[in-house]
Amino acid sequence: MKKWLWTAPVLLTSMTASADMVISGVFDGTLPGGVPKGVELYVTEDINDLSQYGVGSANNGGGSDGEEFTFPAISVSAGSYIYVTSEDAAFEEFFGFTPDIAYTSSAAAINGDDAIELFKNGSVIDVFGDINVDGSGQSWDHLDGWAYRLSGQNANGGTFDSSHWLFSGTNVWDGASNNEGSTAVMPVATFTLDATPGDGDDDNGNTVVIGTCNDEATLISTIQGAGREVTSTDTVVVEGIVTGIRNNGFFIQEEPSDSDMDSATSEGIFVFGDSSAVAVGEVARVLGAPTEFYGNSQIRSTASLSCGESDENIAAVQIPMPYEGLLDLESIEGMVATVTDATVYSLDDFTKYGEIRVSDSVKYTPSDVGAPLSTSFLEAEQNADTNILVIEDNASGNYPETINFFSTPEFDGLNYDNAPRVGDSVSATGPLNFSFGSYRINPTKESFSILSSRDLVPDLIPGNLSIASFNVLNYFNGEVLDDGSITFDYEENRGARSAEQFELQKARIVRALLDMDADIVGLMEMENDGFGKDSAIRDLVKALNAAAGYKAYRYIWTFNTELTGTDAVFNAIIYKPRVVIPWGRMQSVEMPIQDNDGYLVLSRPSVIQNFLHKSSGNKVAVAVSHLRSKRPRCIEDNMPTDIESAQGGCNSYRVSSVVKLGEALESMRLPKNVVLLGDFNAYSKEDPISILTDYDPTTRGYEIMTAANTELDNGEAVAVSKNYGYVNSQDLVEASTYSYYYYDTDQVGSLDHVLLSPSAAERVVDATNWDINASELYQLQYHQALRFNNGANGDAIDFTAIGPYRSSDHNPVIVNLELQSPWRDFFKRWFKK
Repeated sequence: MKKWLWTAPVLLTSMTASADMVISGVFDGTLPGGVPKGVELYVTEDINDLSQYGVGSANNGGGSDGEEFTFPAISVSAGSYIYVTSEDAAFEEFFGFTPDIAYTSSAAAINGDDAIELFKNGSVIDVFGDINVDGSGQSWDHLDGWAYRLSGQNANGGTFDSSHWLFSGTNVWDGASNNEGSTAVMPVATFTLDATPGDGDDDNGNTVVIGTCNDEATLISTIQGAGREVTSTDTVVVEGIVTGIRNNGFFIQEEPSDSDMDSATSEGIFVFGDSSAVAVGEVARVLGAPTEFYGNSQIRSTASLSCGESDENIAAVQIPMPYEGLLDLESIEGMVATVTDATVYSLDDFTKYGEIRVSDSVKYTPSDVGAPLSTSFLEAEQNADTNILVIEDNASGNYPETINFFSTPEFDGLNYDNAPRVGDSVSATGPLNFSFGSYRINPTKESFSILSSRDLVPDLIPGNLSIASFNVLNYFNGEVLDDGSITFDYEENRGARSAEQFELQKARIVRALLDMDADIVGLMEMENDGFGKDSAIRDLVKALNAAAGYKAYRYIWTFNTELTGTDAVFNAIIYKPRVVIPWGRMQSVEMPIQDNDGYLVLSRPSVIQNFLHKSSGNKVAVAVSHLRSKRPRCIEDNMPTDIESAQGGCNSYRVSSVVKLGEALESMRLPKNVVLLGDFNAYSKEDPISILTDYDPTTRGYEIMTAANTELDNGEAVAVSKNYGYVNSQDLVEASTYSYYYYDTDQVGSLDHVLLSPSAAERVVDATNWDINASELYQLQYHQALRFNNGANGDAIDFTAIGPYRSSDHNPVIVNLELQSPWRDFFKRWFKK
């Protein structure tokens, strides 16, 4: 890298008299319609008659169109910002403020590859871009983003110089609803002409020069201070070792020999501005004004120079996990920090922004660990927002082609086999900054490592009967047309939208089912299209047996082959005929119907099947359920209580559903070993699971109520008076596992359960949620993987490999039992007598 060689101080000078106004920023918004678009102008000298000035655009390199908009005849003061936009309402919506001076004009309807001219009395005094060149792919291209002039840079005699500008990059605002909430915030209304910002004067009486290397400089710790904001916004000169570079600036940290040795004051800071003159490991000398940018202390650089390699080494500050109560991260903001063996708890923004969120553990849904509003519930709620760090890519913008820090010992680049997952262990080292409400480490590939938490097969103690619950995420195998072809474009389809997506989904589900090797599996979200030769359930079992190489599985079907319920999906059961035999016909329990002001709230029927276990001669009944989701469509959601709100929409309706199921099972002729399984859409400590297991209003702290306006209890909402005595399989094992990850909250928990009658619970030898789906990267999912299947910058991005991982969005729940001969139990009891 070419270094700046300075032999004399550099003085920031004022602009030429002819340029009383400059183009300070341009923007290309992404709200519907591609708005707002426009230009920000900065007034450098008092202007008595603004009508002398105007703006024009040069589209797609087509040359100047002249002055397309002329300002009205008003006076404006130096230091004012003027905006010319395509739409004023969109500007206010996106940027969150109403400018003091703003105009709308079609001249501002520009794209990020168009040039802008500023005129005075018909002559060009400033320009952004090249009017004779289409900006696409040029250094000044800011499509769906922005460009902003570096403070202190003048109009350059009307000649465009890209080194005087800061660029967001292209497509950085895609998906953003406002500037502040985007990943690349445009620093609107921050440009200043001279060294001391704020008043617009050319001479503030305290002109600051950058000087030469090793001249006197302000200590970074003095700027940071012991508070949460910089101690002063006056222009300063600092020197420090460059510790990291981003596309909008760089980090510097005081040389250890210049440290103030005060643990309350940070030795590092971010420099916002051009980083082309510096490199990591060099000492940089920076001129600029300290400021707080949305809580992040930084220096807005107007000039910088390299002073060569430093002969001092910076030791990273260790961030313990958990850190709250032990270390105030504000005291090390801007410094090189390291975190070791932190736990990934969120990957929501990994592919979009290159971010991994870590903490001391995964974040559990409060109602999965405690009854609503209980002490353990409130503790989990508080824990959701504590001990958080973000490991982030060093670039701005959406959907980066590569994530600069990501690597593993086995792979270089991102693919299906090495994708990060919730629960992974991460270590990272890099400068610490604060942005969007979180502290963030900016590591390089060499300072980042990740240890995968994937299990190749379920880690379970074996028994002689394995039962599993598996939500297969809308297994729809297409509709056969009259000509024999298959389409995935039909109204009822909730699953794959193409044959390619479906084949990927099917292959992964088959792999997962064969790897879990359960003897009886309850399946949720199977297409409800009967049991014939073209049905989804037949298609899946056929694929399973083909992959196994023999007729490993069969499916339970109704003798009249009618549909099960009226929903597009139904609950199915498959089994191994070598291990169990169906005993009697499949039965079903219809769920309640609630009338919510004409809208009928429905849910899928539960299906029940008795089996004879061949090796023991014992019988077991399996009841498969998929209760209504948490979308707020039920009566109780119109005016929910705090208890209801803590459990999501339709909670009371789910309570009514499990009451009806529990009563129906008690009335059936079933063996002592009864297993309830499925996607209950209720976390472990929520009301429906409590009713099925150990509900006691005294210990729970409140009465659980059923839903109103159903066929139960004459349509009245009543207090539930009993529990049904089943045992949650997860309460029988020590390991803490989960079946689902909810993206809106970054929290995990179990919506899927296996509940056992007391007799069956005594036979449990092991149980688990096999974590092959919930913790996996969402982009691996069958309807997302094909979108990301491409190569970029030499990195292989292949999310379409076949494996059990991300075969669905729910983890399968597996329970192993050791059933004994009923005669053995009989003689045991007889001899005891």
